[in-house]
Amino acid sequence: MPDTTANPDHYLISANGKLGASPLSAVTEVERVMNLAATAAPSNGLVIHFHGGLVSKDYALPNIAGPLTEVYETAGAYPLFFIWESGFGEAIWNNKGDLVSDPAFRELVKKVSEWALKKISIKGAFSFRGASGQQIEDIDAFRKEFDKWFDQSTDAQTRPPTETTDVDVSPEATTKARAVTPDEDELAQQINSGLDDDPAFKRAMAAAFNAAMPAEKIATRGVGVGLARSQKLLLSSDALDEMFPPEDGVPEAEGKVKSRGVFSWITVAKFVAKIVIAVIKRFKIDRDHGMYCTVVEEVLRSAYGDLVGAAIWNQMKKDTLDSFADGADTCGLAVVKKLKSLEVKGKAFKKLTLVGHSTGAIYICNFLDVAKKVGLVTPIQVIFLAPAVTCGRFAQAIDDHGNERLKSFRMFAMKDERETEDKMLKPLYTRSLLYFVSGLLEGEAVGGGWNSILDMPLVGMARYYDMSKVFGDDQAVAKVKAFFNDGAHRMVWSQTLDEADGLNSDAARHGDFDNDEATLKSVSALIKNGM
Repeated sequence: MPDTTANPDHYLISANGKLGASPLSAVTEVERVMNLAATAAPSNGLVIHFHGGLVSKDYALPNIAGPLTEVYETAGAYPLFFIWESGFGEAIWNNKGDLVSDPAFRELVKKVSEWALKKISIKGAFSFRGASGQQIEDIDAFRKEFDKWFDQSTDAQTRPPTETTDVDVSPEATTKARAVTPDEDELAQQINSGLDDDPAFKRAMAAAFNAAMPAEKIATRGVGVGLARSQKLLLSSDALDEMFPPEDGVPEAEGKVKSRGVFSWITVAKFVAKIVIAVIKRFKIDRDHGMYCTVVEEVLRSAYGDLVGAAIWNQMKKDTLDSFADGADTCGLAVVKKLKSLEVKGKAFKKLTLVGHSTGAIYICNFLDVAKKVGLVTPIQVIFLAPAVTCGRFAQAIDDHGNERLKSFRMFAMKDERETEDKMLKPLYTRSLLYFVSGLLEGEAVGGGWNSILDMPLVGMARYYDMSKVFGDDQAVAKVKAFFNDGAHRMVWSQTLDEADGLNSDAARHGDFDNDEATLKSVSALIKNGM
């Protein structure tokens, strides 16, 4: 869809849920824009579009608000876009490059992959197909193929070597359930005994140890790898403390690097063993996201703290809630109150269509709560596009609004085959944004920290409804699935074509849903004809 200049009569720009001084929209813009919409008296009501959290303001205005204004107007509605910026997209793209080039990350992924495959394989060994398609059993070749993958040095390298292995790790595989979870100490000894055959791993870990040491200590305690102190150490402090324990009885001085004890390869091997076991446990209970992505998730979870963006993700979710907080300058609350004021004055819209892409679905759940609170009676229909809202949050919305504000509902999302082929963060991660969010970013606050919950069920992911043996006892998943089945055509899974109006989608990537022709035709049909 081509860039189009956005019309300020059709958008409100907020940050942290609030309106304000430029470049944000002024508080007075709510009154002005909503009065314009009411005066236009659109035959098919008002459409409020909430874009996803990866999107910046500079992208959203010409690429979403601009072109979709015409789409919604052609459908007979007045469009209003909530433009909000989280910084999540910038953070995740910047960190992607740093991680892929980080020697410690690369070597941990390779080492964990090697041992996870060995332990899941019944015979304790594995082979894989290289970029040439030839069967390879040599572990050194496996590691070199991984380096090619991270470097993206050849067009033939379309998948990491863990995805071309002969070890069956598919959802139907019996080897996964039969895999024995190894003892951590025994596995650590096995890993340690093979480290002399992996100089690249030893080099990367030794460099990380040196980088974690005070400069004056490297000469006496550093590992002799012939490398200077690292310019940038990405490993989390917790991971460093686990692999390279601080020196006993020596407190960390303010603003100083910790002094660490004697380097021990068995301690490093034990850290790797813990990650390998976490991967195996997920495979045994079918909570994995494929071998490569599961390994990456567990390495990031164990070794890189919040570098993946969980804090920004959860702040972004908070922004959607803060938009409805009490105050004269909160964007969402101001719009809902204005909608109620128009109702009181007899100027209500014929209907209200809420369209939410990705985290925009979370925005809609919060919108519905406040609409109920103020007593909004304008008929509402809801359209989710690849929603990134958890099944738990949406189950709550179903309880609160299912028979009223969610009665007219449709979701457009990808079938799992497409979700697993959406390599948005390649080569760091080879599945969709929703897989990444589910595997790493969702969780719960614990004390002053954050505990991520692996494989968190998201509404827009088909796997949670398809894998009934695994998720059948999850109450939130069951409630969402029942809600989908209670109404006619509440789910449209891409790719679906040649169906009736409003039931088609051809989105192949997470970001496609607000520009895919088939999906937009369906959304337009719903605006015109309802559900």
